[in-house]
Amino acid sequence: MRDTQPPITNDQELAGYKAGLERFKTIVAAREAALFASQHDPQRLEEARQELYRVYRKRQGILDAIAVYEQQHHVQHTA
Repeated sequence: MRDTQPPITNDQELAGYKAGLERFKTIVAAREAALFASQHDPQRLEEARQELYRVYRKRQGILDAIAVYEQQHHVQHTA
């Protein structure tokens, strides 16, 4: 499942989404590190899994919104 993001309507918003995606790289890396660090504690491991899952969902929503905008933008310029 993905978190749906609002549609991107212009290049300025696209730049903001891409900047957000860059910030998510750091967040994802931190959540992945927490997951690996908690392997010997079942409670912490489950919490880390849930946090990583939430971050992955949000990241995927951003990726999907960017892909839709870029596809529509490409179609408009080739039509």
